[in-house]
Amino acid sequence: MIWVTASLITICSLVGIVLTIISLPGTWFMLLTVVVAKLAVPDIMSWWVVGAAVGFVLAAELADLVSSAAGARMGGASKKGMTGALVGSLLGAIAGTVFIPIPVLGTIIGGVVGAGLGAILIERSTEQKTWRESGKAGAGAAVGRFAATFIKAGIAIAMGLVITFAAFWPYSAPDRTLGSQSGQPSGMIQPE
Repeated sequence: MIWVTASLITICSLVGIVLTIISLPGTWFMLLTVVVAKLAVPDIMSWWVVGAAVGFVLAAELADLVSSAAGARMGGASKKGMTGALVGSLLGAIAGTVFIPIPVLGTIIGGVVGAGLGAILIERSTEQKTWRESGKAGAGAAVGRFAATFIKAGIAIAMGLVITFAAFWPYSAPDRTLGSQSGQPSGMIQPE
């Protein structure tokens, strides 16, 4: 059962990495996989690995938010412009997947272009900025989105490697019994 579960974790890790690259919640998918595997086969890995998976997910989400927002902010975007970049990124990723039929690349291009256009549209319409200022904010948002994609993908790859390695290195709780009256741990040869 351990080998089957470990193999499923490996496959789900690969799927999670691809989902992350195409701007879907791949790290969350991997975390769900780890939790279900731990509950179904308790000896598959320790709770420390599950905790590490939670840490990877939080790091990926933080990196995504910080990179996208930092890029937009460096370009001079307002808070509304940064929100426009986020919404534009999501819509652009969906549109890129549909209209640029190159697997993975279409989604990345769509997300980057969408982030830039979202920031430009909001800066122009609600903040009354010039085309030049809006364009600068849009370029910053696009660069931030591009960087966020690669940072988050790197975290997803690291997470996939950790949980796959942990799955194939079965965890069993340490034996906490002392075994004999002499204080020797169980399993040790007792002197006669």
